[in-house]
Amino acid sequence: MVYLTGPAVLDLNTQYDLFAPDGAYALREASTILPALEKLFTWLEDSSLPVVSTRLHGVFMPDPHFHTAICLAGTPGYRKLDFTLLSRRAELPMDCGTDLPVDAFQTSRLVESPSSAPRQYIFDLPDANPFNSPRLDRLLSETEAAVWLIAGGPLESTVRMAVMGLIQRRQKVAMVKDALGRRDLYEGEMAYRQIESKNVEWLDVREIINRYTPRRLRCVGAAALGRSPLRRMGRRLGQALRMAGAAPRLAKYRSHTQHIAGRRSAPTRRPRVAQAARLLRLRAGRDRASGGGRFRWPR
Repeated sequence: MVYLTGPAVLDLNTQYDLFAPDGAYALREASTILPALEKLFTWLEDSSLPVVSTRLHGVFMPDPHFHTAICLAGTPGYRKLDFTLLSRRAELPMDCGTDLPVDAFQTSRLVESPSSAPRQYIFDLPDANPFNSPRLDRLLSETEAAVWLIAGGPLESTVRMAVMGLIQRRQKVAMVKDALGRRDLYEGEMAYRQIESKNVEWLDVREIINRYTPRRLRCVGAAALGRSPLRRMGRRLGQALRMAGAAPRLAKYRSHTQHIAGRRSAPTRRPRVAQAARLLRLRAGRDRASGGGRFRWPR
């Protein structure tokens, strides 16, 4: 049994036959899903999360209105979308074997792991049910992650079977709601309600990035984008001053000055950083607004 302290991503059938507008089994509104998928995999390329990907291999879908095999090997529709292929990946053949790389995920999830360790494993599926692949069944049964983030499609077949199978194996599941595609509206709605009844969490890509990006990387990214942390510093400084008991004095001083001025002007709201700086000047007895003399609190 392999235990992962963080999340893992289950990428289901992100292939051209399903997500391309002219694909053989094109999903509805696939063009609106592609930007979210690309954003997700761009973040995964820079993160240390393990990714399990599936790829249909000449499959007849469980669709009564569609009777043609899709994703035939050697055709353009069989290929995965280019941005869903990580630089460090490994493809496992479709056979009856159940062998897996030893300690694969425990090395790939580390930031300092060697560059040769793959972080994405791609499995070929003989049909729409991902658990009919012996290797993938063993991997999903013997790997316990903090949560499995599921993206891809179709929602009414492969995604639903994957979610139900993981829940039966006592795994925690979360859905990437803006990166899921469906073929049939009615069947997709029924699959959505069935998954929702299992108390599964639904997240979008932005929420996933904010939740699972390490704090250090978020700070570096904010600095790179030019966002100053002064607002957070001012909030913390204000909390510290309030805990020190200085806030009641400041409020008393403001009410006294407003009374002297006859309340001719409405009180203005200052930013918290400016409030904290003014409070420090008042504590030091050097309030320039009061004339420069030693300031004393009004009685």
